[in-house]
Amino acid sequence: MTLAEPDRRQVVRAVVVCWALVHILFVLSPYDVLHPVDPWVIGRHLWAGDVPYRDVAIEYPPGALLAFLLPGAGPHGWASSVLALQAVALEGSVLWLFRRRGDVVVRFLVLMIVLFPLLSGGFDALAMASVAWSTALLAEGRALGWWVAAAGTMVKLVPGVAWGWATGNRRSQVISLALTVAVLLSPLAVAPASSSWVGYQRDRGVQQESVAASLAWVGNGLRGVPSEFVNRFRSVELVGAGPLAIVTTVVFGALVVAVAWRARRGAGMRMPWLAAYTLVLLVLCASKVLSPQFFVFGAPLAAWLGGRWFAAHLALSVLTMGAFLGPDDLGVFMSLMVVRNCLLVATALLGCWAVLQTATHPTRT
Repeated sequence: MTLAEPDRRQVVRAVVVCWALVHILFVLSPYDVLHPVDPWVIGRHLWAGDVPYRDVAIEYPPGALLAFLLPGAGPHGWASSVLALQAVALEGSVLWLFRRRGDVVVRFLVLMIVLFPLLSGGFDALAMASVAWSTALLAEGRALGWWVAAAGTMVKLVPGVAWGWATGNRRSQVISLALTVAVLLSPLAVAPASSSWVGYQRDRGVQQESVAASLAWVGNGLRGVPSEFVNRFRSVELVGAGPLAIVTTVVFGALVVAVAWRARRGAGMRMPWLAAYTLVLLVLCASKVLSPQFFVFGAPLAAWLGGRWFAAHLALSVLTMGAFLGPDDLGVFMSLMVVRNCLLVATALLGCWAVLQTATHPTRT
C-alpha cells in the first residue's frame, strides 16, 4: 500500500515540522552527553595555547579538539548551544549530500528526530558526516573520500571502516591511513599513555549499554548472581564483564575481517552503503563502550539503504532513546538494552550475510 501524493506531502510536512521543533529545542537546551567535561574550558585552553594532553588532560582523539574551538571562543553560557549548532551544520551537509534523493532525505530526517537530542551536546556529528561523505565519495571512486574518512577517524575511530570495504586510489588510501595513525598516536609524543585518549580508552571497563554487558547481565540473572555496577570514566560499567567483552571483541572483530575481506574482493564496491553500514554495526557490537550517541554513525547509511535497514535502525534508535528517557529503573533499562542489543546483533549478522552472499554471487544486489 502506498500513500496518495497529497497524503505523502502531509506526512513529509509533518516530518519536517517535527525535525525543526526538535532541533530548535535542543539547540536552546542541548543534551549534555559530555558531562562533566566542559567544552568551553577545553576551548579556552586551546585558545590560550596550552598543549593538549601535556598541559591539559583530554580524553578525546586529537581530531575532536577542533570541535571545541568555537564553543571556547565565546561566552561560557553559549558553549553548549554552539556545539549543537555545529551538529546542525554537519547534519545539514549530509542533507545536502542526499539532496537529489527525496526519499533518503525524509528517512534521514526521521532518524534525526529521534537521534538529534543525543547529537546536540557533543561532537559525534563530525564522525557521522565523515561516514556519510566518505562512503558516497569512495563509492564513486574519488580519492577525496579517503581524506574525508581520515578526518573523521581522527575524531572517532568508526569512520575508519572505509579502509575495510573500499578500494581504489591506492596512493591516497595508504598515505591517508598513515597520516591518520600518526595523528592518533601523536599524543604519546607529548604525554604518557595514561594522560592521553589512548590510556583513557584502554582503562575503561565494560559499559552497561554494550553487547558484552547485556550478555553478562543475562548470564548473571540466569545463574541467580546479582550484577554489580560502578560509575567510572563518566559512564556506568558492569563489574566482571571483562571476559565477555574479550569474547565479543574477538568474535565480532573476526566478522569485521571476514566482511572486509569479501568486500574488498568486489562486494564493497557493488554495494558500498551496505558494506559500510554492516562494518559500522559490527564495530559497535565488538566495542566494550557503546554510548547511545554512537547510533548516529550509521544513520545516514541506513537512510540511504531504506527498507529493512532503515526500519531496523529506527527501531535501534527508538529503543536507545526509550531506555534513556524511560523510568529510572536499572532493571527496565538493562532489559531494554538487551532487546536493543539483540536487534543490533541480528541486523549486523543480516548485513554480513548480504555482503557475503553478494561476494559469492556477484549478480545479486
